[in-house]
Amino acid sequence: MITKEKVKRKIDRVPNNLLIKVDKYIDTIISEITEKKKIHTFKLKGQFDNIDVRESAYE
Repeated sequence: MITKEKVKRKIDRVPNNLLIKVDKYIDTIISEITEKKKIHTFKLKGQFDNIDVRESAYE
């Protein structure tokens, strides 16, 4: 099992010129975890249950 301490030790051994890439990678991972978008829903009360919506849109 990997721990934060192991990751920190590995980061400490990374050369200074690669630290920017490591920082960007960590930022992208964190933003993927926290970025959850809610999908707006509509209450249509079943009016589109039995029709072909795609066909109706082209009419």
